[in-house]
Amino acid sequence: MFQPQKSLFPSTLTTTTYHRSYTSNAQPNNSDDGTKLTDFLEKAYQSTADATSAVSNKAKEISDSVMPHLQQLYDTYPNLAKVIVPVGGTLFGSVLAWFVMPVLFQKIHKYTSQSPLLVLLGGPTKIEVPYKNSMWYALEDPAKYLITFMAFSEIGTMFAPSISAHLPQCWRGAAVLSLVWFLQRWKTYVLSSVAANQITVGLDQEKLSALDKVSSLGLIFIGVMGLAEACGIAVQSILTVGGVGGVATAFAARDILGNILSGFSLQFSKPFSIGDNIKAGSIEGKVTDVGLTSTSLINPEKFPVIVPNPLFSSQVIVNKSRAQWRACLTKIPIRVEDIEKIPPISEEIKNMLRTNPKVFLEQDAPFCYLSRLESSYGELTIGCNIRSMRKDELFAAEQDILIQAAKIIRQNGAELGSTY
Repeated sequence: MFQPQKSLFPSTLTTTTYHRSYTSNAQPNNSDDGTKLTDFLEKAYQSTADATSAVSNKAKEISDSVMPHLQQLYDTYPNLAKVIVPVGGTLFGSVLAWFVMPVLFQKIHKYTSQSPLLVLLGGPTKIEVPYKNSMWYALEDPAKYLITFMAFSEIGTMFAPSISAHLPQCWRGAAVLSLVWFLQRWKTYVLSSVAANQITVGLDQEKLSALDKVSSLGLIFIGVMGLAEACGIAVQSILTVGGVGGVATAFAARDILGNILSGFSLQFSKPFSIGDNIKAGSIEGKVTDVGLTSTSLINPEKFPVIVPNPLFSSQVIVNKSRAQWRACLTKIPIRVEDIEKIPPISEEIKNMLRTNPKVFLEQDAPFCYLSRLESSYGELTIGCNIRSMRKDELFAAEQDILIQAAKIIRQNGAELGSTY
């Protein structure tokens, strides 16, 4: 009994020892992996640091060995640092401005033509804007000439050192001119694009022309003010002097300013356009040009007429070209003996007018009636609205109506009367 108990105890002890040894063997494996990873990162960092240090030391050695030779070269040839390096830098910058920058602008334009907003809205992913109508093409030439001017002006200081004191002002003035030039080019491209798509935009040629003139005057004003500021002239003093002088000038040239303001009013209110036939008081003719101070017409006698714009502000303007129809009223005398035949004649003439394609029927209906009765004749009045057309076509339409009416009168056995 004693022996089995002694043999059972060691087996239990052995099993317990085995489980403890298994558990203790699993923990050192994870710690060894973490240690190996840490050692690897430390070795990699140390290798990188050693490589960086070696490269910097090598670069320093090369610099220390080359700099004395460069210094000796500069000492031997003094013009190298004063001429060759600036000229080389100028030529390099000019090459970049004239050949590299346009390509870069084209790449930027191609990238910016993609519109993420249109993609979100379900529209096309690109806006079809040609490069020559873009902002980047408008910026290309001003930027090229500005960089070239700044580079070569730096070379000019080598030949005339006295201009170096004025160089910053020249650069500021050149920057202002380049900015105004860029805005003018961009404005021209935008307005040309709008004029090409004026059906979708809703602007006509006269309004675009007025906007072009106003924006050009604004850019000129901005350019003058910018150049004055670049040259060291106080803009406030210019505005003060300009305000006093402007009052005197406005008083002296009030008629011209009135013409200009009336021209702007005509450009935007649009009572008539180029090509319209108008009548304003005793002035009548076809509009050929609408300017800021005057309007050019061709009168019915085919003579050119120039009318000051303020005249249209004080006159009633009749625009014949914008009418959808023209009233036509004709009176035909008929013998007194044929008065009984007028009712059927009148009905046939009205039916003829209703079937005429040149008669406008959407407003008033054509009419024909006996409007006057004398001892020797009766007067038959015929009226209708004729569609808007050229003057020669209008005369032909009126003539055709008179001929058809005369045929109807004769077909009914009546004769034209005499007013004497």
